[in-house]
Amino acid sequence: MSKLQALTALRDKVKAGDSTRDGSMFRVFGYSWTHCFDAYNGSLDAAKALHEAVLPGWEWGLNRDGATIWIENPDIGPFTGDNTPARAWLLAILDALIAQEGNTSE
Repeated sequence: MSKLQALTALRDKVKAGDSTRDGSMFRVFGYSWTHCFDAYNGSLDAAKALHEAVLPGWEWGLNRDGATIWIENPDIGPFTGDNTPARAWLLAILDALIAQEGNTSE
């Protein structure tokens, strides 16, 4: 499975609210998988730590609705996620990584 496929599969599981105890978080994030797992389960601290680990220098913010996170950098984005705040952030991170991976595969 390519990294792009793994990212896409994980994003789809997170979006659907499927349990992700199948090793997909580790396949995508390696030892940072715990941040992914904790963000999936509602930790904003974990979502922020994952963001800083995999998208250093990217800006982020929480929209006024309290459930939409946006992230961007000058070259790619913005990306948003809608869900609980931590899971929304995780979805935005995954979408940004998918876009980056797609750009490097061309």
